[in-house]
Amino acid sequence: MGRIITFTTDWNNSDYYIGAVKASIIAKVPDIVFVDISHDIESFSVSQAAFVLKSVYKKFPAGTIHIIGVDSEPDINGKILVAKYDSQYFICNDNGCTGLIFEHKPEIVVIIETGFAFDGCCFTELTVFSDIAVYISKNENLKDLGNVVDDVNRYTGLTAQIEPDMINGEVIYIDSYFNAITNITKEIFEENVAGRKFEILLNTNLLKTDKIHPSYKSVDKGELVCIFNSLGLLEIAIREGKASQLLSLNRKSAIRIRFK
Repeated sequence: MGRIITFTTDWNNSDYYIGAVKASIIAKVPDIVFVDISHDIESFSVSQAAFVLKSVYKKFPAGTIHIIGVDSEPDINGKILVAKYDSQYFICNDNGCTGLIFEHKPEIVVIIETGFAFDGCCFTELTVFSDIAVYISKNENLKDLGNVVDDVNRYTGLTAQIEPDMINGEVIYIDSYFNAITNITKEIFEENVAGRKFEILLNTNLLKTDKIHPSYKSVDKGELVCIFNSLGLLEIAIREGKASQLLSLNRKSAIRIRFK
């Protein structure tokens, strides 16, 4: 099997962009295997792209190349970031996305200065990212691509904040079932709540619950259910209902856990 290249973009599936980039790569490396992670990222939402890719990239084999086509339009000070992390490769604009994905220092980070100084600057995935992916598939020496830097810019946007009697989190993703996934991990919950009584405060305390269930079917149809999902993140759902709509939850809606 050839090298795997994944795509995470905000392109949807109705335009020609996906096919154009794949065709450009196949013309140079015919045995490439493509995997579409998601093309339904909200427009320009770097944090959502980071969450989706962070949730799945560890399942891929070493050497996989990940193209992140979100917020990739260049500006006059534009920079492209290429990094090797956990033996996999990441290509994106230097827009903070990798700082939300990576939990530790990458093996190597290269910055490519671009600005408007190249042809086709309005479609960098086709004119630049694809060539970088082809280069990596044939030659893994990233040092020849640009300027090596020490690390990526670090952000804490996907991390819940801890207070003496409170875990302050937020909704970071709404899935296709309208379930609200938060940045509160099971590990953080267990470390801080530690068997004490607690209540989960939804959407600025408008709704409260003191139960976390093992599965969606632990409650009756139409009832609120809070679980730790397969990613180990607190998820707010309504059994066979649309929680985000019914509870007025959006990305960045406040979710708090108060304990004593």
